[in-house]
Amino acid sequence: MRKKNRSKNKNNVIPFNQASENKKTEESQAQELRQSEQDRLNELLREKCKEIEKICNVAQIENSWCMYALVFHAKQTACFALHPSEYKLLDDCTTKEIVKNQREYLQERFPEFVSEDSEENKNKVLH
Repeated sequence: MRKKNRSKNKNNVIPFNQASENKKTEESQAQELRQSEQDRLNELLREKCKEIEKICNVAQIENSWCMYALVFHAKQTACFALHPSEYKLLDDCTTKEIVKNQREYLQERFPEFVSEDSEENKNKVLH
């Protein structure tokens, strides 16, 4: 049997890179989906934390132990669910963000408790 001659038309070539418009559209859609999912999960987790706080308030034990147990179990779950390096990074980032948020809160509500001569300000170098 004779082989068919394939046409040497260049229209059947598939480029390695997609058109930049398609990539931008796909990336923006992925970003929007990710952001909406983050917002949904943040809201859900805030509600669950408020529920836990209500449970702690009616418990017949000090509130600090309840919060300790909450943080302990959340960290332990994350520690076993994530790669150690990923957990370490997230633990460090959340700790820094919480301290920063608390400092801003104190600065707004109780400025007398936040000293401008803190270690954080002393270590800043102006260039």
